[in-house]
Amino acid sequence: MGNTSATVKASYLLLLIAMLLLFGCASGPRVTMSPAFNPAPEDNIVYLVPFSQSLVPNDFSDTVFNEFVDNLNKNRSRTDVQWYYILKEDLKDIDPAWLTRQVYISGELWGYVENAGCCSTELRAKARLNLFEMEQRDATLEMQFPVEAFFEHDRSTLSNERQRMAKRLATEMADAITDIFARRKSHQSH
Repeated sequence: MGNTSATVKASYLLLLIAMLLLFGCASGPRVTMSPAFNPAPEDNIVYLVPFSQSLVPNDFSDTVFNEFVDNLNKNRSRTDVQWYYILKEDLKDIDPAWLTRQVYISGELWGYVENAGCCSTELRAKARLNLFEMEQRDATLEMQFPVEAFFEHDRSTLSNERQRMAKRLATEMADAITDIFARRKSHQSH
């Protein structure tokens, strides 16, 4: 009787393996996307390239970019932009033919300075945004944003003021881009 049970178990196991092999080889949905695939323009996707930086603290640049994206998404209803999509690859690694069919924003942070004295600190930084339109090799819009902050050491800390300035810069940049897209939306509806 013990042999019969082992034979039945072995048969079930063989049947299970055969079924897995058969179903594993069955055709299922397969999606292949050509490099020429381009979402319809009415999707209104704007791609965002993470900002390049020169001699800027990482926590400052990370906060600027993350807050910039968050603010763009918060204000999306004022524009006809459906999605802001962050490109994960470096621009040099993206197919140029595909890129010229997209609307995208790149940015740069530089000129970060901390002038600390005995009792106070002055902070400065600069940012630039470039808007690239479909079928345009060069930026169709360039905006520069200088930002400054000053604080007394007995009232705040460098870390807090750096974050505050990063958020202010991100808000200014996102508001400027949102205003551009909002004006386009109002012109298109007239």
